[in-house]
Amino acid sequence: MGRNAQLIRQWAILKQIETNRWTTIADMADTHVVSTKTIRRDLAALMEAGFPLYDERYDGKVYWRLNEECKDLPLATLSLSETAALYFSKKLVVNLAAPPFSDDIASAFKKIESALPDRNIKFLDSLDNMISVRADAPKDLEHQKNRIRLLMESIGEEVKVKMQYFSVHSQQKKNYTIHPYRLMHFRGGLYLFAFVEEYKQIRTFAIERIEGLEKTREAFEKPADFSVESYLESAFGVVKEEPFDIEITFNSDIAEYVRSRVWHPSQQVREIGGGRISMKMHVGGEFELVSWILSFGPSAIVVSPERLRRRVETELSRAVENYHKEITVAPARKARKVESKKAAAAAARRG
Repeated sequence: MGRNAQLIRQWAILKQIETNRWTTIADMADTHVVSTKTIRRDLAALMEAGFPLYDERYDGKVYWRLNEECKDLPLATLSLSETAALYFSKKLVVNLAAPPFSDDIASAFKKIESALPDRNIKFLDSLDNMISVRADAPKDLEHQKNRIRLLMESIGEEVKVKMQYFSVHSQQKKNYTIHPYRLMHFRGGLYLFAFVEEYKQIRTFAIERIEGLEKTREAFEKPADFSVESYLESAFGVVKEEPFDIEITFNSDIAEYVRSRVWHPSQQVREIGGGRISMKMHVGGEFELVSWILSFGPSAIVVSPERLRRRVETELSRAVENYHKEITVAPARKARKVESKKAAAAAARRG
C-alpha cells in the first residue's frame, strides 16, 4: 500500500503544519518515522497539489507553515454533508473490499479519521446508526492474499508472471505466461485482466482459481491506451465477447425492479402493456447473460436472438428434470426418537 500510505502521511503532515506553526522538517520526520528527505518530497508534492505552504526562519530554525487564507479549506474543516459522504464511502469500501485490501483500507481510514477535527468525529460516530452496507456474497479470498500482493507488485513493475490456473470450462489446470494489466473488484469477486502469450490476447481470470504464480524478471510493455472500462464497454459482466443484440420481456411482477436499475449502458426499456416491459441491449458475455436471465425464473422471456432463447430454454428444462428425479433421503430415526422422548416427558409433566 505504498502510494496510499504516502497520501495518508501527506494529509497528516498538512494537519500537523496547520495545527502547529512551529513545526520543522525534523519534527515531521520524527512524527511519521521517515527520513527528512522523504518529508521534503512530501512537502513538494503538497505544494504541487496547490496547498499554500511556506517556510519561515526564526531564531536559527526553519519552520513550515500554512497560509492563513487556507484555514477554511474543505480538507481542514469538513462540512457535515462532506463528512457524511466520507464516512459512507468508508463503510462501503471497507465492507466491499477484497483481501488483501480490506484490513489495510480499514487501517487507512482510522488514520484519516485521526486527522479530522473532533466535531467531525462525533458526527461520524452517530452515523453508525444511519448507514449500513452489506456485501453481495463476497468470495473468500483470504488464502489468496500473497498471490494478490504478488500480482499487484507485478502490475506495478510491469513484469511477466507464470501462472497455473484451473479452467472451469475445460475442468483442467493450465499453465500460462501472462502480462498482468489490472485487478478489478466486481460483485464480491476479484478478477485479473492480463495479456496471455499463449493466446495472443487479453483474458479475464478469477483470482480464486489461480493455483500458482511465479514472478519473472522479464519486463513487458502495457499498451498506453489500455483501460478496463474501455475493454469491457460492451460486456455484461467481466467476460469480453463479441456483442450482439438481445431483447427480453419481463412480466409485471418483476418489471419495476428491472426498470429501476441500469444493467448495461446500452439498455433500452419500453412498456408493452399489462405492466410488462421489453428491454433491448447490445451486449456480450453469454454465460453471464444466461445466469442473469435465469435468476428471474418464469418472469423473464427471451425474445431474441434465437440462440440465446434456446440456451435459456435448455437450462430451464434441465432444472425441471432435476425436480422430476426421485430423491432418496435416509430416514431420520434418531431425530424421531428424540422427538418422541420429548413428547413423553411433556405428557408426564402435564399429568
